[in-house]
Amino acid sequence: MFLIVGQGNPGPAYAHTKHNVGFWVLDRLSSDFRRKESALIAEVRFASTSGLLVKPTTYYNASGEAVAPLARFYKIPPERILVIHDELDLPPGRLRFKAGGSSAGNYGLESIAAHLGTREFHRLRIGIGKPPHPAEGAAWVLSGFPPRLRPLMEKVVQVAVEAARDWATEGIAFCQKRYNGLDLAKEVGLEPSENP
Repeated sequence: MFLIVGQGNPGPAYAHTKHNVGFWVLDRLSSDFRRKESALIAEVRFASTSGLLVKPTTYYNASGEAVAPLARFYKIPPERILVIHDELDLPPGRLRFKAGGSSAGNYGLESIAAHLGTREFHRLRIGIGKPPHPAEGAAWVLSGFPPRLRPLMEKVVQVAVEAARDWATEGIAFCQKRYNGLDLAKEVGLEPSENP
């Protein structure tokens, strides 16, 4: 069994923000979510593998409060947990799988690591690019994508859906080889200068 967690904030005010790209991916994987404690969950099956999709309702920076109880209840080990989240250190159009390691200042990942007692869960990092100035980080992640990047992010979400399914059925090594080198900006005709 696996757990795929989408990072995001609950409520319509946050629905279209960069911080909610994890929710966007999960919403493409299922429309049948139900409330369970501090999360919305959906049961899914990919090929012969079953698992849960999890959208925490605790707000982004407290995601661990929702994820850890579910992982314990269903006895899911860290290597069968995938957290899908926005990533400042990757430009839009890039996504990257990672196993364990630092949270790089992502408070949601820190919360999950603290509540699980380990950093060895897997991540699917979706690039959103850096803000113009470091001090604008909070406003950046809580704003939407500009119109010129929306077709790109639509493509990214489509690929991330496929990538999440592949992670569940094929494992992270397969996914790192298949997805970590992709530059989807080129596929929609964006030049690097248009891809902050």
